Amino acid sequence: MPWNSERFDRWSKVGTSTGVLVLCAAAALSGCSKSETSTTASTDAGASAAASAAPAAAASDAGGGKVKVGFSVSTLNNAFFVGLKSGVEKGAKAQGFDLVQTNANGDAQQQVNDAINLLSQGVTALVLNPIDSKAIIPAVEKANAMGIPVFTLDRGSDGGKVTSFVASDNVALGATGANWIADQLKKRYGSAKGNVVDLIGLVGTTAATDREKGFSDAIAKYPDIKVVARQEGAFDQEKSLNAMTNILQKYPQIDAVFGANDDNTVGAEKAIDNSGRYKPLGDKDHIMVIGADGTAQALSAIRAGKQDATISQNPIEMAAKALSFIADYSAKKPVPANYAWPTLLIDKSNIDSDATKKYGLWSEQVSQ
Repeated sequence: MPWNSERFDRWSKVGTSTGVLVLCAAAALSGCSKSETSTTASTDAGASAAASAAPAAAASDAGGGKVKVGFSVSTLNNAFFVGLKSGVEKGAKAQGFDLVQTNANGDAQQQVNDAINLLSQGVTALVLNPIDSKAIIPAVEKANAMGIPVFTLDRGSDGGKVTSFVASDNVALGATGANWIADQLKKRYGSAKGNVVDLIGLVGTTAATDREKGFSDAIAKYPDIKVVARQEGAFDQEKSLNAMTNILQKYPQIDAVFGANDDNTVGAEKAIDNSGRYKPLGDKDHIMVIGADGTAQALSAIRAGKQDATISQNPIEMAAKALSFIADYSAKKPVPANYAWPTLLIDKSNIDSDATKKYGLWSEQVSQ
């Protein structure tokens, strides 16, 4: 589904800003309701936890048979997608679904082939985590032609009919990163000014497109902040390391880096270290780094003072939520076309807080 200015206005949102999400996570400590709703992070996490504690009886499709879900993940070379896989498995177990899985290993054409193969195996619902939003269209259209509902996770499709798209609001996520940088530069210089690097995600994915949209639009509101370099980090540590190394050689003064995910930021941090330009938090020459996703490496880097912040998602609970929508669809209940899982900005001040633990340090629950 292509981006448009109204797209995220239509999301069934759990939260719309970092501030709201922090309040929500804090409220969870005092016992939020566990009834099904889409207003707080704790509500969905609580409902999902309850579901996993008591697996449902085998769910049936519209024809009376057991629901068989096909799942195609883009790659398992990134902990975030391992988290999605874990969440799909958790959700399938909770709902009593049969589950067939494939891993495209970063190959967009292989993913289309895998998805079509899943359809040939008689799945009653197809869950896709697309590598490329355009390349996946034939698989979505094939499912549409067969009357099989398609659910997308974290990344969307630019064509065909998707029954429900579950992800974080990536436009808002990008804007959160830009506004955080502006706030930090105000603290440093007395006003929002300085030189910033933007390491873009994997071009061709809706997540990268939307995060860049949110970041670029928000940072443009600060005329004295100069984005000195925009390069594709491709959600890849090695590519981001190489990109940031070149940028550091060209620009002697860099104040902050926005990484579209935490692999981008880890690559940037290695480049900063290798160039001899690392300075600790609080130093006037410290290069501030903020990323996204909340990976284990990012959390370690935050604790070590190498990374300032991450805008965390929770792929385990997000994926489990998508599986609950398949159960609703099979029961002929309405499901949201777009559903935004909340994000939480984590830095050194709250990384070990009860509120953050309540939100979920998902990366501590998965292993590659």
